[in-house]
Amino acid sequence: MKAWLKAVSGFTLALLSVALAHTAVSEKEEAYGAEARLFALDNQTGQSHVVALDLPGGRVVARLSVPPRGISLVATPSGRYLLVSRGRDTDRQWLTVVWTGKEEGRWSRPVVAKSLLLGRGWNIGHGAEAYTLGGRLLAFAERDAVAFRFSEEALAPEGAFQAELLRLPNPDHYHVVEAPEGAYLTLLARGQVVLFDRDLKEEKARFACPVEHGEAFHEETGRSVFACARDVLVLEGGKERARLPYPVSERIGAFLKGKGVFFGYSDRVTHLQRLDPVALRLTPIPLGGVFLRGKSDGERLYVLLSDGRLQVREAREGGLLKEVRVSRPFPEMDEDTGGAILPDLAPWPERGLVYASLPHMGLVAEVDVERGRVVRYLRVGGSPTRLVLVRP
Repeated sequence: MKAWLKAVSGFTLALLSVALAHTAVSEKEEAYGAEARLFALDNQTGQSHVVALDLPGGRVVARLSVPPRGISLVATPSGRYLLVSRGRDTDRQWLTVVWTGKEEGRWSRPVVAKSLLLGRGWNIGHGAEAYTLGGRLLAFAERDAVAFRFSEEALAPEGAFQAELLRLPNPDHYHVVEAPEGAYLTLLARGQVVLFDRDLKEEKARFACPVEHGEAFHEETGRSVFACARDVLVLEGGKERARLPYPVSERIGAFLKGKGVFFGYSDRVTHLQRLDPVALRLTPIPLGGVFLRGKSDGERLYVLLSDGRLQVREAREGGLLKEVRVSRPFPEMDEDTGGAILPDLAPWPERGLVYASLPHMGLVAEVDVERGRVVRYLRVGGSPTRLVLVRP
């Protein structure tokens, strides 16, 4: 064969191979056989990931890169999206939206749906739940004194992020409580609780509450409670109902919801404080250790102590039901707003399980609540901190 004919033949074959390499392929369903999906925020040095584990198998199905030093991981009410806020120690405080893969009758691959750079000092939820106001999601950009209110549809990957901008009184640390008389906005630095209308636009009243941190609403009485530096402020119908002094030399920084009552706690306390919103009484409950993390499923309280014990308590009186050692003692940890380092808990009450992240070991412990023992350890790697369990 002549040289020029060989060259043409070779060129033709090369073109044909390229064409064949780009032929159409058939689509296949990318579905996962999970009952629930556990998400863990893994904060390693210089990098962070949101790790997704399908349950009950426990297999890691995704490891999504997010900006380093994540501080909060919360789920929207539907469970279709997670919001991940970054710590406040840089000038690029991204808000990352993760689509969890939860769909009607199936689970798909989780992906990062959006990355938003809208403000500084994000405060997006309490525990594992995103804030809402009037049925819509609410995210505070505290350093910019604004809040964004938006629907879940605004988080969809196929659309633009559209939100209502709410101006706040001043840069501060904010929380909101919805009540029949309006919406209470708390200001930690200014030491005030402010009653607004339901859209946070018209101010109606102000109440002193130095270093306010921790709030709850009791539907049966219509009473709102706020943890101040020295006491708990109780408001009803837009008026002060009571101030309850702390019965021990520890203050409340947040509340767990129990059965008709609330349980106050804070970092490194040695008591829970049971708040009866009807009798207006605070009762201390000794823990026998140092509080590290707590969660509630409405029927039980789960309290992780610094020495590695997990306590299971009933959610009306706070009595101890079981105690399980899930870890060796935790190292001394002082978490600031630069990023999450503390362990977390995620109950799965339908299965009688609770998950505990162990950042110093790179593990998540799966605890059988009924039998009072660790079933297994899930290897996440890195330093898993915040947990969110998404159920069907």
